[in-house]
Amino acid sequence: MKSASQTSNQDSSYQSTEQLNENSKKTPANLIIAIFAVLTLLMLATRTHHFSSLNHLPSASIAIFFLAGMYLRNMKAFWFFYVLSVTIDLASSYYRGDFGSCITTSYPALVLSYGVMFAAGFYTKPDWQQNAWQINAIKVALALFVASSIAFFISNGSYYALSGNFPVLSWSEYSARVDKYFFGSISNPVFYVISAVVIDFTVSHFFTEKSINTDHNISTNNKF
Repeated sequence: MKSASQTSNQDSSYQSTEQLNENSKKTPANLIIAIFAVLTLLMLATRTHHFSSLNHLPSASIAIFFLAGMYLRNMKAFWFFYVLSVTIDLASSYYRGDFGSCITTSYPALVLSYGVMFAAGFYTKPDWQQNAWQINAIKVALALFVASSIAFFISNGSYYALSGNFPVLSWSEYSARVDKYFFGSISNPVFYVISAVVIDFTVSHFFTEKSINTDHNISTNNKF
């Protein structure tokens, strides 16, 4: 038979572990700031290719909204990156002296594309403590593919339908253009998202769990 003190110690140990697990799911403020800074620099580094032909990095804009939804999880972050993207586009158009090729009547539809990516990232954040890494990887991969496909057809379709640059465009011509740009568009965010998820998994698996186990052992030893 277990004594009341042993039962109480086990219950306290279980509650302590649960509390540590809950705390591990909360992203520290300094980490949020670091993620925010990295995503901002990434947009500045890849979206400003209009200014220089030396920048050959693939655009990370779609990936940035996906990752912002996944890790920043705040609508203020969404609007910040949207305003930043618009500012960069306006500045680059002014620099090149050509607003027509980038800023058209279809341009506002981009907010819907970015919103889809942000929402997909928000609802598919990996939970390494609760789910196997394979499940998390499949969930993120499917969400990224579906969301980036929807985002492509919103931005691409609205451009051809609303920009006024294609007054006569048959379905066969549009299909040919989709076939030309679709794969490149949805493959752009893959590298960035994979890199972020691998870093997330590494930190969670090798550092967070070790910290939880260490804190748990200290808490258990202090009870005796």
